[in-house]
Amino acid sequence: MSSSELLKFTKKLLVSPPTLTPQDLFEAIRIILLSLEKLQDGDNDDSELLKTYVQIGSFLTSLRTTGLDHKAEYIAEGAKAVLTFSDNVFIEADDVEQQDIVLDIVGTGGDGQNTFNVSTSAAIVASGIPGLKICKHGGKASTSNSGAGDLINTLGCDSSKVNNKTVPVLWNDDTNKFLFLLAPYFHNGMKYIAQIRKLLGIPTIFNVLGPLLHPVNLVHKRILGVYSKELAPEYAKAAKLVYPNSEIFVVWGHVGLDEVSPIGKTTIWHVRPTSEEIETFDIDPSMFGLKEHALSSCSSYGPEENARILKEDILSGKYTLGDDHPTYDYILLNTAVLYCLSQGNKNWIEGINIANESIRQEIPKKS
Repeated sequence: MSSSELLKFTKKLLVSPPTLTPQDLFEAIRIILLSLEKLQDGDNDDSELLKTYVQIGSFLTSLRTTGLDHKAEYIAEGAKAVLTFSDNVFIEADDVEQQDIVLDIVGTGGDGQNTFNVSTSAAIVASGIPGLKICKHGGKASTSNSGAGDLINTLGCDSSKVNNKTVPVLWNDDTNKFLFLLAPYFHNGMKYIAQIRKLLGIPTIFNVLGPLLHPVNLVHKRILGVYSKELAPEYAKAAKLVYPNSEIFVVWGHVGLDEVSPIGKTTIWHVRPTSEEIETFDIDPSMFGLKEHALSSCSSYGPEENARILKEDILSGKYTLGDDHPTYDYILLNTAVLYCLSQGNKNWIEGINIANESIRQEIPKKS
């Protein structure tokens, strides 16, 4: 398949109104990834490389200018196209009554706030809560100084050993309550597109697909963070299309954060597999019995320092609920929301207490 086949789809973006359909986008993304995969063979001259990059860049730029890449059906088809190139993992469901609730918490990134690795930290804390299993999917830093993969590897976990062959083995270990799946080991297509994204220097549809690319089928509930109020409702609809069997919170912090915010309000779009309606509601730290903390007090310091803070301060019992420590409270807050999602309720205070107790017992530190 040649990148020249993209031209017909690019032309559909250049008319007013654009005529590109979601299914067209699915085909276009597949053409992009197949064309880039072909280039990996190394038997191409410079002119072929240039032509491929120009055609892909033209398509992605045109798509961005139409805004279609932030519409639910297009986001969903884009994610599904990437997943056709992925090393996906199918886990057989056991008796549901005896099974842990499997959770993921991840953000799109791109909020520019450079806050502490709260999703990863909250996932680790939640793994210490009885009845929960975390299967977190994430990558390394692209716009911040410490991504999920950077933190996990710095903590001493070798994420290269977790792949589509080893996940089922790790999954069936009942003592293993935390799994981290580093995206590049599961999504071959995404590594092909990385160079073009870097050269373009503008956001493309690939910037928002990450949280919708979880390679494991058996994740019951998810928190997906987005950086934009306008994107959030479309993302909630897209998530329902990609993950029809999952209960999902799509979260947006009003300060421009793709997490539950430690200051001000956070809006949540609640997606249920049993309902077509998407409920929307707001939360803030006071509803959890917490004080607000400025984002500047919850900063990221890079993988090494973040790992030290998490391991030596947060997970070792140096702080507790009521100390009003900004990063500690930030992690408690996000863990509490994840816990409440797992239980199907909004008992926020209970969630905070459960999260604090998980840390106090030092169970997450062992995971």
